[in-house]
Amino acid sequence: MPGQPAGFHRWAVDGALFVGEFQLRTALTEEVMNGIGSVGYAVRVSLQGRGYGTELLRRGLDFARRQGMTRVLLNISADNAVSIHVCEKLGGVLMDTIRAHSAAEGDHLMRRYFIGL
Repeated sequence: MPGQPAGFHRWAVDGALFVGEFQLRTALTEEVMNGIGSVGYAVRVSLQGRGYGTELLRRGLDFARRQGMTRVLLNISADNAVSIHVCEKLGGVLMDTIRAHSAAEGDHLMRRYFIGL
């Protein structure tokens, strides 16, 4: 799409089992900074709590590094303690907390983290 940063979407599998997904956007546009972040990831609900999220993000960070990126931004709902924990465990540094709005979450607080690659 014109004006959009390059983006990648990868599925994570364990054998034949779909585990989750990883998304990467390569430029820090206004939409990325204030909404979707440069990294997004999700683990299948039935597999959460088994370390897949940490491994998914770790491999995604390696992929971002191979794309020539030097840092990524994760925008995480302030209510998402698990994702905050994973982000901080892998080197995420809190930049700030902002008020945000999305169709899925309505008005909410969003924590913005940078991870250096």
